[in-house]
Amino acid sequence: MPKITLTPRERELIALLAEGHTDLTAAEHLAISPRSVTNILRSLMDRLGVENRFQLGLALGFLRKASVPTPIQKEP
Repeated sequence: MPKITLTPRERELIALLAEGHTDLTAAEHLAISPRSVTNILRSLMDRLGVENRFQLGLALGFLRKASVPTPIQKEP
């Protein structure tokens, strides 16, 4: 899977959609058009090489899980 860096706008959009917002309500929160939401998601899908929103969600979830863990340091 390609390494990807999300823009702040992409992160905001993904967070809103993960909370259950529709494209329309997410667009309203971000003060953009629903078409812009579609374009942002299409750009992400193209960058990650996936074909639909389900695959996009899986890819983003995988990337998050793969990059978040840090070793827990046990104190002696």
